[in-house]
Amino acid sequence: MEVSPFDYMKQFWRENEVQMFSAKETQLYFFFLSESNRLYWRNPFGCSTQRITNNLGISRQTLCRLRKKLQDRGLIIYEEGKNNSIVPCYGLLIKSKDSIMQNVTINGTQNGTVNVTPCETADGTIIKTHKTADNESIISMEELLPLDRLQSILCDDREWIMRIKEYLDKQGIKLDETNIGKRLEDFFLYLQTGGTKLKSIADTQKHFVNWLMKRECSRGNKQKSLSPQQVGVKLTEDNPNKFKNISEW
Repeated sequence: MEVSPFDYMKQFWRENEVQMFSAKETQLYFFFLSESNRLYWRNPFGCSTQRITNNLGISRQTLCRLRKKLQDRGLIIYEEGKNNSIVPCYGLLIKSKDSIMQNVTINGTQNGTVNVTPCETADGTIIKTHKTADNESIISMEELLPLDRLQSILCDDREWIMRIKEYLDKQGIKLDETNIGKRLEDFFLYLQTGGTKLKSIADTQKHFVNWLMKRECSRGNKQKSLSPQQVGVKLTEDNPNKFKNISEW
């Protein structure tokens, strides 16, 4: 049976009449609807934790609690991400009177485990992944990926973001993790506006750091450090006669 977006909304409000959702639970569910819509109603779909927390202004702990409640009510199913290689995956569910009518499994597997080899994106691009010895899927750093997929991967890569912060600190540029994340969103908007469709992870990381350095330096955010020749007391007296007899100093 084909499900329309209105079916999800009607189901939500029916459930709300039985037991009222909190404001944050409502906000999260409709964010999931919006995200699925943004991806041409792809279901299930990947979405980074940072994207959700930034958009809703909530903590990671709050997100975990809210999505667990939505899952307990039978409205969604989700699968945790795998390190920095795979973002969390969410599926919207429709229930019948007695059971779930549309049983959405994560990435097509029957047991809800992640298996994205290959994974088709919303625009039809096939992403090939490789299995490691412990059976985890790793996306090649040189694989061309759609921008929305790239943004999800890089926004969730906290280790990489912290390396950027450390590098910026050494260059005299002070940006915390949150602000780097906001700059990353601006960067992807810049790429989209310029017509970029596909890009590799490695190329995007290098491009972003160069773009960020140029942007922050042009804004004057770089703290200037004095050279050894500039450190000391600057004498402003311009009368040389006052410095002729220094024996009395």
